Amino acid sequence: MRRSRGGAAFYVETLLLVLFLLASLTVLVQILGAAKRTSREARELSTAVSIAQNAAELFAASGSQEDFAVLLGAEKTARGTLRAAYDVQGGWTEDETQGAYVLEAVLDETPRQAGEMRTAHFVVTAADGDTVLYELDTQKYIGG
Repeated sequence: MRRSRGGAAFYVETLLLVLFLLASLTVLVQILGAAKRTSREARELSTAVSIAQNAAELFAASGSQEDFAVLLGAEKTARGTLRAAYDVQGGWTEDETQGAYVLEAVLDETPRQAGEMRTAHFVVTAADGDTVLYELDTQKYIGG
């Protein structure tokens, strides 16, 4: 009789060990899934920041809105904004359907007494257009 009790204890301990391992694996899979999602979001944000910063530098280097549009490789939209598409690595792409990111630039020129203030508002979205990843405002003064 003692023997059967010892065998039953072994099976109960084995069952408890298997349940513990399954619970541990479940927690680890959830942690790894969250880490992968966080990594993807960080990569998207980093690329969006890079796209917006590059656009701001081109804006600072351009002499006019037309020059900026050419440097950016952007097309003017019906709303008067400039729009350009970028691939997953943040490189410009001509075909917006192939892009992973879209940059939209809203430009404004305000005359001043001795020149003009040019402002730009950049919005980088995911290709679906619903998710705003990064926004950047910049301005420069052109003396006259």
